[in-house]
Amino acid sequence: MVAVNTKKERKKAQTLILCDFDGTVSLKDTVNRLIRSHLFDPEWRYHVKRYLRGNTGSKGVYEALAPMMRMNQDDLNQFVSEHAELDPHFPEFLDWARSREIDVKIVSDGFDATIKTLFAKHGVDGLDIFANGLHFVENDRVEISNPYSNPECGVCGTCKLSILKSFRDRYNKIILIGDGESDRHAASEADMVLALKDLFIYCARNEIPAIRMKSFQEASSLLTRRIQAVAFDLDGTLIESLEAIAEAFNHMFATLGYPSMTVDEVIRKTGVSLIDFVRSYLKPEEADLGIKIFRDYYDTIFLEKTTMFPGAAEALERLNGSRKTGIVTNKRGKYARILADHLGFSEKMELIIGAEDGFKAKPHADMFVEFMKTAGVSEHATVYVGDAPIDIHGAKAARIDAFALANRFYSAEELALHKPRRVLRSISELPDALEPLV
Repeated sequence: MVAVNTKKERKKAQTLILCDFDGTVSLKDTVNRLIRSHLFDPEWRYHVKRYLRGNTGSKGVYEALAPMMRMNQDDLNQFVSEHAELDPHFPEFLDWARSREIDVKIVSDGFDATIKTLFAKHGVDGLDIFANGLHFVENDRVEISNPYSNPECGVCGTCKLSILKSFRDRYNKIILIGDGESDRHAASEADMVLALKDLFIYCARNEIPAIRMKSFQEASSLLTRRIQAVAFDLDGTLIESLEAIAEAFNHMFATLGYPSMTVDEVIRKTGVSLIDFVRSYLKPEEADLGIKIFRDYYDTIFLEKTTMFPGAAEALERLNGSRKTGIVTNKRGKYARILADHLGFSEKMELIIGAEDGFKAKPHADMFVEFMKTAGVSEHATVYVGDAPIDIHGAKAARIDAFALANRFYSAEELALHKPRRVLRSISELPDALEPLV
């Protein structure tokens, strides 16, 4: 049982960061290569296949493979020297965390001996390590112990979830940094996940709060970042206007003798500007007429059939005065400004910019750059909130982070595949998502 901190200790231990090792602190996954390169019995393939099929966990694989391994400390030292690679920014991150009195601990379903050997090579010390034990015995034989497995489950060699829960009473906030399958259960209980690689997609799919991270070079910035400005997409993000847009397009199609589209088809095919879409879909000689038909009809319905998304007005109200805000949309700028006035949020915006305002449409960076220039903010201090892949790619073109909103047209997992910084379940989560974590 972990002892509870005194009041003095509790004050110094507000935040705990649990770091995975393989694929996270170590840029390369060392476990599989270490085991496979020191096995002498071909039967190992049977046990690995059982693991890959989900018939056994890492603990069962270790128990089966340990008797088949042959290696000693010199072999391990050589392996680490040749195949393990520390994230070069991890020591700097560790110094930063210690300067903030943030506790950092290593949680790994790999081997403590590998971790300690790599850390010693780079002068990293003073870290608690929770991992499987790798022990060298007579005749170059190996024993593997699992001091941090969960006896009630027995699947993983190291149960990161149990370790996280054991520290819950000692810290106000627990942040997990990880990249893969062994981090999934702990991710569900962490207050926030800094997720690399596939873990980010897993978190999005399972509605686990996560921030996508590429390396430890970003970690301290992501944890302390103060966002000064937020630009929003309009349709599908702040306003519910998609039915009206689809209705106007289908009126255009019917008038010109084209087949109709579902709302889903319209939204997925019209992420670009109206002009670009119409010119690519209609015959060249019908494009200008099609645009006129669309606009004439849309003008008669768009105010009546457009509303704020649930939670959008409240989110803007919470941000009012704390962040500079604006609209960057592929909707015609004229319509965007009329709707913002009609729905009562135009005064909250530094700039409302859209198609035909003299800038290239998303995914080009032009409108984002104009917003940042008007707001007087840097790329690092700005995020863009949108609901579609084109929003993510537009933000990336402008070198700002995208916060993607999952919806009925684009799932959280699909949006995560396009690598936004965050995936949110609703606009209501945005104000809290903008606050620094530490």
